[in-house]
Amino acid sequence: MWIGVVLALITSMSWALGNVFIQKSGKAVGAPRAMLWAMLAGGVLSGVLSALLDTRAGAIDTAVVGWIALAGASGLVAYLGLFRAFERAPLSIAVPLVSSWSVVAGLFALLVLHERPTGTQLVGGLVVVLGVVLVSVAGAKPQAGQDRAGWHGLWPSFAAAIGFGIMVPVMTARVAPAVGAFGATSVVYAVGVALALPLGAVLRVPLRPPPRGLWAVVLVTGCFETVGFVCIAFAHRFAPTAVVTPVSSLAAAFTVLYAWVVLRERPHPMATAGAVLASVGIVVLSS
Repeated sequence: MWIGVVLALITSMSWALGNVFIQKSGKAVGAPRAMLWAMLAGGVLSGVLSALLDTRAGAIDTAVVGWIALAGASGLVAYLGLFRAFERAPLSIAVPLVSSWSVVAGLFALLVLHERPTGTQLVGGLVVVLGVVLVSVAGAKPQAGQDRAGWHGLWPSFAAAIGFGIMVPVMTARVAPAVGAFGATSVVYAVGVALALPLGAVLRVPLRPPPRGLWAVVLVTGCFETVGFVCIAFAHRFAPTAVVTPVSSLAAAFTVLYAWVVLRERPHPMATAGAVLASVGIVVLSS
């Protein structure tokens, strides 16, 4: 049991560090470029891990291909919104909003995958929604002296929440059984990159490789995201889902704590209360 808990904690820490490096890489080279090369790095790493560790329980048929396409497209929206939000908005505000994807995932699973949430998950979802509302209201009215341009990250945060809310349940429930847990990450990243390249060309968004001095930041960003998936996959082998999922969902709380302690972010008190509520609700929703 304790090994599973430790691995779940490592997952949270890895994803929290991934959030920090997403902000760094987005500000260094721009959100679209950072996103593309981080996804490429994460896709290669997860592909290697898939070849070594994955087990497959289903066949790849037309339906699975369709689910892969949906997960890849929604993943592109999710990661572009994520990188853009963390580039423009304070982490203490953007992270709780992005993390509300768990509410979207619950709705998607209910309406499309025909799953039924528990009473605890409904309560957690309501707490997350309340926290998001508080963060959004406070974010629309920044305190004196704050850069209002930074609050434009609110809309990309919601786009990321919607994208992840579709991508994650599709990956876990429809794609992973056919291609494996790590294989699902790899193929979804691959579809996202394949869609991003022509879109970047049409919209004339620079997607060229980052400068040599910034490669480490971009690669580490993709690796932290993938390491989180690796650890949570192994955690389920040692501890039940009811233990692993809530512990691994602490990434949002760890990131907000980092923003407050290290980055010295001091958002509006209402936004702080909302961030705390959203972080608590995410853990409850995942239990």
